Amino acid sequence: MDLYTNARFLPMTGVHDTFEAMLVDDGGTIVFTGPLQDARDHAARLRHSAAGAEVREIDCGGRCVMPGLIDPHSHFSGATQYFTAADLSSARNFDDVVRLLTDFARRRGWLGAADSAPSLRSDNGVILIGVGLDDNNLAEHRMPDRMVLDRVSATLPVVVNHVSGHNLACNTRMLQLAGVTADTPDPTGGRYLRDADGRPDGRCVEPPAMSPVFTYIQSHQRLDMHALVGDMQDLYASHGITTVQDGATTAHDVAAFAGIADHDGFRVDLVSYPMFGEDVDGVFREFARYDSATYHGGFRFGGRKLFMDGSPQARTAWLTEPYTPGAEGAGYRGHATVDLDAAYRFALAAFDEGHQLLCHCNGDAASDAYMDLVERAMRESTNPHKQELKPVMIHCQFARRDQYERMHALGMIPSIFVAHTWYWGDAHIANMGMARASEISRVHDALELGLPFTFHTDSPVIEPNLFESVWCAATRVTKAGVQLDPAQRVGVYDGLKAVTVNAAAQYGELDRKGTLEVGKLADLAIVERNPLDCDISPDSADSPTALRNLQVLSTIKAGHPIWRHS
Repeated sequence: MDLYTNARFLPMTGVHDTFEAMLVDDGGTIVFTGPLQDARDHAARLRHSAAGAEVREIDCGGRCVMPGLIDPHSHFSGATQYFTAADLSSARNFDDVVRLLTDFARRRGWLGAADSAPSLRSDNGVILIGVGLDDNNLAEHRMPDRMVLDRVSATLPVVVNHVSGHNLACNTRMLQLAGVTADTPDPTGGRYLRDADGRPDGRCVEPPAMSPVFTYIQSHQRLDMHALVGDMQDLYASHGITTVQDGATTAHDVAAFAGIADHDGFRVDLVSYPMFGEDVDGVFREFARYDSATYHGGFRFGGRKLFMDGSPQARTAWLTEPYTPGAEGAGYRGHATVDLDAAYRFALAAFDEGHQLLCHCNGDAASDAYMDLVERAMRESTNPHKQELKPVMIHCQFARRDQYERMHALGMIPSIFVAHTWYWGDAHIANMGMARASEISRVHDALELGLPFTFHTDSPVIEPNLFESVWCAATRVTKAGVQLDPAQRVGVYDGLKAVTVNAAAQYGELDRKGTLEVGKLADLAIVERNPLDCDISPDSADSPTALRNLQVLSTIKAGHPIWRHS
């Protein structure tokens, strides 16, 4: 048994609630919270009844102990890129892109000092991938095409992913290997940008068009997730996260996760949502043991994942009002990235099966379409428990107040990518104008309407720093210092609820997670100071005392340390 003492406990049961000590049994469950002497007496009684079970007092040195944070939406499988891909986030022009990719490949021996890939064959599993590129930061204001990436190598396949995850660029060799040619039609919901002669120029917009590239990568790249999963879990745990989501899982990754769960198991809890476009029915059949509210080896399915539109910073979100004038032409509003009839059938299957449905919606037109199909599916499903399934709208960037009201009526949970205010608020101003951009991530509306909203990072789009998300919700400032609608700010405590209490409820796990209470798992984040005391002033972004920079010292899962700050 572990007795936690000398801590500032933040149990998330009420803004002023705290206690003096907490006792955790050997099964990783909280069995007492309250005065220190009472905790010691309780431990002594348990020790006597357990025939001498050891009681370890853990002095927390005055640090804050709070519930482990719960990730309501990210892509755990994408965390491999932090350890296997070239980081292009610092690129400011095409020359930077070429230099960063070339340097990365040379460090790994994939490129010679003066030539392309002299000793590599196209089938040896070596693929050069760049991540984190934001064309809003490039002097050229667009993604590089194949001619730019051919400067890196003509023989080594090269792929560059946009930071949003909604478009990519590849060199000529990668196009060849993926089978994308002048005769390849644009798929429903996707597009291949083309040269004047009709040949694809390497830029693939939205997942349906990106799919041939990803399919080739998954089947050919030498990537051992078993070898990387420790680092991947450390990344999340270093931010105090104890429950993680893989929010758009391929059949390939389900098999990898199942293998890890069956072998060593996960240290964090991992919840997977097989994605539209995969054989989801087949996945659920083959891996039925994980289709449960119970974790097996730290892994389980949570439901199904649907996509409705693209990315507002990439100008592919589906809006009811047009973007500011751009290359797309007058009146451009984005579009759906899925056939709506197929999307409805996917949603109805989720309700009929009793699975939670998650759907990516950035634009307000996408939000309307999603709620239309949810309302229809709830009406037509024969599942008597369909009202209990709590469908989730992911991102909600341009959701309007009337749409939050409709979410409330549908029992829908908004999971808000509130860090857009900081990371892309300035791009949204350019793409949508100040009036609309100022109202992104309308968190206060969700709070006022009593919706159990959650915050997410969509990692690896950004790092899984949920304290930063809470800071963004409390400040609503852009990187350029522009104040977005201050009426949509929420306080730190309500923001913390979004990544503890509400996130646990989103997964249907509030009986075991989200607060520090007797009977719940000892999933803990020990942080250097109480988040309620951290700086949330608009100019605090770079301050070491800012909430977004709060240091996690230790992360505990079910009573067992899974990460410590070195």
